[in-house]
Amino acid sequence: MEGIPSSNIRYQLPFSWKLWVGSLEQPSVMRPIRNRDPETYRLITIRTSEARLWLTPSSNVAKLVGGVLARYQELLEIVIYAYCFLGNHFHLLIKAPKGNTDEFCENVNREIARRLNWHHKRVGQFWGRRYDDQAVLSEDDLLEAFLYINTNPTRHGLVADSSEWSGLNSFKHSIDERDRTFSFRHYSEEGHPVTSHKLKISPLPQFEGLTGVERKARVQELLNARQASLVKAREDRNQGFLGLSAVRSQTPGEKPIASSSSPRPHCYSKSPLLIREFRKSLRQRRLAYWIASVRYRLGVDAVFPEHSFKPPLHRLPRLTPFQLMTIAHLKTMS
Repeated sequence: MEGIPSSNIRYQLPFSWKLWVGSLEQPSVMRPIRNRDPETYRLITIRTSEARLWLTPSSNVAKLVGGVLARYQELLEIVIYAYCFLGNHFHLLIKAPKGNTDEFCENVNREIARRLNWHHKRVGQFWGRRYDDQAVLSEDDLLEAFLYINTNPTRHGLVADSSEWSGLNSFKHSIDERDRTFSFRHYSEEGHPVTSHKLKISPLPQFEGLTGVERKARVQELLNARQASLVKAREDRNQGFLGLSAVRSQTPGEKPIASSSSPRPHCYSKSPLLIREFRKSLRQRRLAYWIASVRYRLGVDAVFPEHSFKPPLHRLPRLTPFQLMTIAHLKTMS
């Protein structure tokens, strides 16, 4: 990445402070740097607090979530390729041509949390942590993410046929490509008016050259093949499926028997080469951002990596490692 200093360059700061980039370690708890690149394909994931089943599928929940998703897709011009909402998390495969992924996710996550809290007559934290935004690195990976999302109910052992999932899921939507209409109630406005919005699905870029009939046949073939392989894998492990009736009988808010919450990588790819290249680029980007952040918060001209956010200015950067207060420190202060 152009403009990133090498690790052995002495970086000049104001007031004769000198920061050795090669000797100071970047913060290990540094949050992932959001990238607003409008050309990036993204796999978005977020999970409820403690993985509780607040999104347990029902017609009311599907309508509520669909209304939120459709409104902000329309308002912010987001391209959606796939979506799936399970009991305690959801996945979206999107692209934000206006570079506003953060605004889209902020609004969708906020409105789902507020409305489902009200629906379940509860208060408090709804989501467990910030949403994961994984860059999808190639067309092959884009197809893999597409299949992964649409067959997620089968992968998790909920239903053998993901097209029958009663929650919001794009399995059928990806095949017929017909817009879905949802309602959105504006509680912040007088009279709580209701507006209608269309949830649109877009074909993957590698399928855009096909006719509608060809694309439908191809997508259905791929989805059915992936689903069949998932079913066979569970059968080989002597694992069955929970079934829709058991899913619907789950108590909203209960904790599942098992759930995974491992940290997600910053990219989505099956290619080791692409992953290595992405990680190298990400390390360079983190270093450039860290240096720019220190300079920016000290009031010095700073150049941030393209498509990144600037940090807040309410706190000066720490130039020395944090140290616990000791008895010796207290004696020097007295």
